[in-house]
Amino acid sequence: MLDADVLRAWAGGARTALALARPAVDAVNVFPVADADTGTNALLTITGGAEAVTALPVGTDALDVARAFARGALLAARGNSGVILSQYLAGFADGLAGAAPTDPSAALLTTPVGVPAAVGSGGSALAQAAGRDEAAADVVRALAAAATAARAAVAEPSEGTVLTLADAVAARAASLPLELPAVTLLGTVLDDARAALAPISAEHPVLRREHVPDAGACALLVVLDALHRAVTGTPEPTTPASWLPPVEHHAHAAHEGGGAFEVMLVVRASPGEDVSEALKRRLSAVGDSVAVVGGDGVWHVHVHTDHPDAVIEAAALGAREQVVVRLVDAPHGQSAGEEMPPAGRWGMVACTAAPALAAWYAAAGAVTLVVPPDAPVTAAHVARAVADTGADDVALLPGGVVGADALAERPGPVVEVLDADDELRVVVAVLAWAGSGAAAGVHDAVRALGRLRVVRVDVAEALPSALADLVSSAEGESMTVVHRDPLDATSKAYVEAAASSHGLEPVLVGPTGTGAAFWLGVD
Repeated sequence: MLDADVLRAWAGGARTALALARPAVDAVNVFPVADADTGTNALLTITGGAEAVTALPVGTDALDVARAFARGALLAARGNSGVILSQYLAGFADGLAGAAPTDPSAALLTTPVGVPAAVGSGGSALAQAAGRDEAAADVVRALAAAATAARAAVAEPSEGTVLTLADAVAARAASLPLELPAVTLLGTVLDDARAALAPISAEHPVLRREHVPDAGACALLVVLDALHRAVTGTPEPTTPASWLPPVEHHAHAAHEGGGAFEVMLVVRASPGEDVSEALKRRLSAVGDSVAVVGGDGVWHVHVHTDHPDAVIEAAALGAREQVVVRLVDAPHGQSAGEEMPPAGRWGMVACTAAPALAAWYAAAGAVTLVVPPDAPVTAAHVARAVADTGADDVALLPGGVVGADALAERPGPVVEVLDADDELRVVVAVLAWAGSGAAAGVHDAVRALGRLRVVRVDVAEALPSALADLVSSAEGESMTVVHRDPLDATSKAYVEAAASSHGLEPVLVGPTGTGAAFWLGVD
């Protein structure tokens, strides 16, 4: 039943169904952060998986299709929900390969609200499944492995969420009569899971208070509905599923937990080295909503934090790449769906080699692509950051860390690369733009860069003379100083005196922890 053609149809159908469901899923997103982006994150994640499947050659076998779907979703995963969903797909693929869950009883020991008991007096449900036909056994095993893998992705699992629903789906599949055809089994499981969505969500205090189902659970059901469509040969949907909650604007209460910034990155460890638990442990000390998924030496990390630089440092258990930092409550990713963002809205991507400035750039409204020394930036990394702005038009600030090869291919929104090839110019452009989200802000950034007079200072001792030369030969209204090290009182006094002597307003940004001792600019 689950042959290569069916799995290909599943990947494409899941993308279509999530595009239709995105507004409804976004609308009920209240946990772990009420930022209305779970549907968007799920769509972007599944889109990455579907594109990976499309790229496979004709004749690829079913298991390789399933693994490509999971791996593409892993590398494209957005948000906590996307990370969990990508790991669910990875577990599903492992189940199809014949691997039982790491802990086979994990998804089957409890009976979630509204779901019939999965294990009776006859022994474990997985053992009972052995008597079914091969296709049904594949489904039961894959759903159980997927549920276990999804739960293992999260450092602190919360009940009443997508994780509980995944367990319920696995439990219900394993409880059904042995003689039930596999296609009917999957349909029955989904009917019961949709009925259980509300009571399961009511187990969670935040969801119960807001009277909404869990957004991640809704996204998972959309994906599993697409699997059932693919299995039965039903055409892709053209309208949102009727069971989805209505699209309404909820006056959501503040989310529990903290972390103003979302950090997502990929860690490439040595082949065969499992760093997932170490990453969860280290990241939980500097943030929350921690999720780590992956395998075969590639691990995708998601964290909410007030200190992005601490997260980036804590993740140094392998080569770090695709490090994207953004405000949790900033709009993003909507260009992947059918609804376009408001006309005229611009996004900005700030590229930097200084993790210490990630929070500063993101707080101004820019999506920040941090470039550690571990791995070069690729076109895919840039495209991801651009997509995460959620805008049709994007201003990109290369910062001297993104080469021409990474800028050659930028699918999606229209991207304008500004003349900002060092840290100071990136700072000035972001200050001029200041999260305006409009073309006027981008024009202000372009004009500021055109007026800017820049001096690089490699050693701190040269600061006084560099300041004197700069202010004597440049006119403007402001002086921007980017400093590598914490600014001592003497250096600060030099800057303030030089600015005051020429009527300039000083702006001090740092420490960056990297690069030249100082970058000085007058605009």
